[in-house]
Amino acid sequence: MRILSRSLTALLLAAPMPVAASTLAFEDNKLNYRSCDGQHITARWRGSVFSLSLPGKSLGDSHETIKYVSWDGRCLTGRWDEDAGHFAFVGDGDTAPSGLLTYVAWDGSKWAGIRTGGGFFVARVASEGEPVTNERLKEIAAWLDRRNEAYSPGAKLAENLKTVVGP
Repeated sequence: MRILSRSLTALLLAAPMPVAASTLAFEDNKLNYRSCDGQHITARWRGSVFSLSLPGKSLGDSHETIKYVSWDGRCLTGRWDEDAGHFAFVGDGDTAPSGLLTYVAWDGSKWAGIRTGGGFFVARVASEGEPVTNERLKEIAAWLDRRNEAYSPGAKLAENLKTVVGP
């Protein structure tokens, strides 16, 4: 029986993994992103504002906004609109409300995130240098839909990802 179990495990580990199996999504009390000037920043909620800090440092002062690098390399400024219950982003002179943060993490990978009470629910969308495609966004949204109950943070992130997908 042990031989069969080990053989089956080895077979499963050797089989190619579908792309969805490499999806990483979780809830956390912080967001680790690259700032527009290339620093590694950690943001945590402090009510409707952010507490920002550098790696290994204690929580910083309160900030109304975060400035971060988006998937397309633009520098965006985001703030939480408490009355509307969503993020408002300002970048290149445009302001757009959204529940979705599309940011670059410390390692250069591309992530999507939403606010969940005192934290964030995030999902890795693409590795560093990998483009964000409609197919990938649809795949992640479907993966989240299958693994999360309605009205959960994962289901909410899936709904927000569906709004990003183009034709």
